[in-house]
Amino acid sequence: MGVAGCTDDNPEPEPDPGTEKPAGTYAFPQGVASGDPRATSVVLWTRAALASAGAIGSNFPAIIVRVQVFTDADRTLLVVDKKLAANAVADHTVRVLVTGLAPATTYYYRFTAGADRIDGQTRTAPAADADVKINLAWVSCQDYTAGHYSAYRQMIADDTARPEADKIHAVVHLGDMIYETRADPFQVPLDDDFNRTALTNRDGTARVVAAFPSETDPDKHPVVFATTVDDYRHLYKTFLSDPDIQAARARWPFISIWDDHEFTDDCWQSQANYTDDKTGDEGSQTRRVAASQAWFEYIPVQLTGADGVAGVPSEAKDFAPTSVKNAAFTAPDADNFVDEPNNAAAVGAITIYRSFRFGKHVELVMTDERSYRSDHAVPEEITTAIGLPLFFVPRNVLPLPLVKTLDEGSTANNNNPPDEITLIPDLPNMPGVHIPNTRKASPPGTMLGKQQKEWWKATMKKSDATWKLWGNEVTLMRLKIPPLGPTDPADRVLAADSWDGYPTERKELMTFLREESIKNVVVLSGDIHAAFAGTIDDDFDAPTRSPVACELVGPGVTSNSLFSFFEFASRLLTSLRPLVTVDTTAKGGAKFTENFNLLMLHGTVSAGAFAQFVAMPNVSIADALQIATGVGVSVNPNPHLKYVDTNAQGYGYVQVTADQVAAQIVTINRPIGAPTDAPGIKRTASFTIPKDNPAGMTTTITGTKPFPII
Repeated sequence: MGVAGCTDDNPEPEPDPGTEKPAGTYAFPQGVASGDPRATSVVLWTRAALASAGAIGSNFPAIIVRVQVFTDADRTLLVVDKKLAANAVADHTVRVLVTGLAPATTYYYRFTAGADRIDGQTRTAPAADADVKINLAWVSCQDYTAGHYSAYRQMIADDTARPEADKIHAVVHLGDMIYETRADPFQVPLDDDFNRTALTNRDGTARVVAAFPSETDPDKHPVVFATTVDDYRHLYKTFLSDPDIQAARARWPFISIWDDHEFTDDCWQSQANYTDDKTGDEGSQTRRVAASQAWFEYIPVQLTGADGVAGVPSEAKDFAPTSVKNAAFTAPDADNFVDEPNNAAAVGAITIYRSFRFGKHVELVMTDERSYRSDHAVPEEITTAIGLPLFFVPRNVLPLPLVKTLDEGSTANNNNPPDEITLIPDLPNMPGVHIPNTRKASPPGTMLGKQQKEWWKATMKKSDATWKLWGNEVTLMRLKIPPLGPTDPADRVLAADSWDGYPTERKELMTFLREESIKNVVVLSGDIHAAFAGTIDDDFDAPTRSPVACELVGPGVTSNSLFSFFEFASRLLTSLRPLVTVDTTAKGGAKFTENFNLLMLHGTVSAGAFAQFVAMPNVSIADALQIATGVGVSVNPNPHLKYVDTNAQGYGYVQVTADQVAAQIVTINRPIGAPTDAPGIKRTASFTIPKDNPAGMTTTITGTKPFPII
């Protein structure tokens, strides 16, 4: 091992009498954390506060914090000892990059303020040539008010029971670490199993997000969202006060990326979606900068100076303060980026995409799929004008022909885009539905943006790791819903905010993998509050499709499930409710049987047939399923899908060796019980992906199987 040392954002502080304060003077209310482990370095983090205050105003002087790193659990063999200043400018958070460490080694650290202290442990990555098994967990979507962070408690319990060789080395967080709203009407407790319930923390306080610092009238608006850096800091302080996530962050290094809710729901570049949904032209550059600053303060990451694949320059860059004002967006350029100066400055304040090497067999590639993506798949004015059902808009269950043609832009129809897009053709005495093609002169849509896409391609091509794991925020695979009826003949995509809304670039990237013979790509995804697994084809629209990768989509830690969203919405469209849920309690089933799973696996006709037949006397659930999925009835809209569970919370766990990837999606019981109770495992779906053969993915399920698996 080289000489251990560390760097931080602050100069060495002057001695301060406060460092001798007695125990009980200071506190670390958000715990400790580590992040971005590499073979010889890791980032350590904490936030200091006065024990009697819990929060510190901007006028409070710096707190002197001492960080020590040890090689033994008893914390006697010291390798780093440094003083830091926890300043108001960074909300009294401190981060330190510890260098000169040994690869694949567990280190134990301590932060001290006065006589108060807090401990944690972390682990470095193996050397790039180490032929070792790598064990990672992945998580996303942890809405504080939707449930307790019991998935982390379950993850710790599971890991404690594993043999040493199988223990988790690091946790990959795919975003939605916080949610930017509070007092959302969809979060109001209702009278059934799938809506919010009042939750209580361990200390007896209500599990709610208190009013934002910027709020002048907390009762005025039904939806209140963060607007200032202090608002976003308030969210991190609230979310990270939970003891279960504190325990996880103190146990493992986290590798984090953001999704949308760290800034604002369904965002793209610095655009938001709360005050001007009809035009989608809500420039929120000041919020974008505030959100980026708070994320960088509270998430332990190494950006500037981070290593990448040899021959591929790292483009990651620390947050730098910038002055912007909110301005309406101008037209995007040829790469679909809005060059309006405030947007460019807000997005450019930080760059977070980066890669990590774990031994000989794993390259972990983390992408940012919000900062550079183009406008929403279908403009808000179109989804409003065509009168799609309320809960289908503006980005859910959209017609595939509409999404695909708009995304292709000027390249549609072999570079001859149509003036309008036909969803329903004209019939005698019945006009069809024709949508103006507002993007016939636009470039194709993008999720990654030009510069990040080139970095992704170079990283995938030049890495010599056996497996390339892609930390991908939003679902990559196609999730198609067949026509809902004779008056609605178009196929639909489940979520156009995911890669299904940007199929042109998805096809480009997957074709690149095939043409460059880049094999053994496994995509780890989140965002959708459900569990899916399957293969990724080079072109989902081609008559002959070739699988080039596998995808594992993990459920949210707490956030209400995808199924619960559709169950709630189906009350407004009772004719479609049987396609979402059926009450099978009379046949020994569940009150809310997830027929939505069957819809995704076998299509509209099968889901409708099951709802019809299971309601008949003397027809069992198994018999109704056999009829519904029988020959001549079943049409599989998503043949690449190997597993579907739309009603889940939990986490993912993946082991990587030279020969295979073995993964588990662990679904816990819904985490809304007593906060001290272990949630328990509802089911575990295990997947094996053999080297060089994505189509060879196999699935095994233990525990309560998700419908329609019985």
